[in-house]
Amino acid sequence: MNAEEISAWVSLSEAAKILGVHPATVRNWADRGHLPSQRTPGGHRRFRIADLQHWMSTQESNAEREAQVFVQSALGRVRLELSEQHFAEAAWYRNLDAQARQTLGACGRRLMEVMQRYLSSPSEQALIEAREIGLKYGQAIRSQNLKLSEAVEGFFAFNDLVLDAVMRLVEIGRPTHERTEPVRKVYALTREIIFALVDAYEA
Repeated sequence: MNAEEISAWVSLSEAAKILGVHPATVRNWADRGHLPSQRTPGGHRRFRIADLQHWMSTQESNAEREAQVFVQSALGRVRLELSEQHFAEAAWYRNLDAQARQTLGACGRRLMEVMQRYLSSPSEQALIEAREIGLKYGQAIRSQNLKLSEAVEGFFAFNDLVLDAVMRLVEIGRPTHERTEPVRKVYALTREIIFALVDAYEA
């Protein structure tokens, strides 16, 4: 893109396409002063491409920080549950030996690393890694002669804590129309893990 193109102005809908969001989101950002814009004599918004590019680079950094906060909050919730022995009360957890619990802990830590990357910058590689985690989790649970329903129960006990932490934070830090995006990303990873977990039991 040459200097003339970068200095060009685009419409609201064109800006939305460049940023990959709904036009209403761009309008909201402009109204709140987060995204520079000008109005034509007819009242239509115009956005400079250079401003859009600068804003995107800033948001990438913000997304990484936000993802880190989400994951740290989720880890805090999980550690609290473990320290208060809430997991230990569940039948599926009591039936795990020390090695299986260690494996699940490693799976959980790796999932948090993948989730942090995926929340800040979604990629197909992260979904592949989520499937690998789900497969390893399923194999570990199956080796303990637990039923598939117990394996799913165990995963959702962990996943519910993660979702709760994410939802609490987005309610505080995001406007209403932007709150579903992080939840959808968590769901995308969750879906891959569940598919792989079932595969581990059907293998």
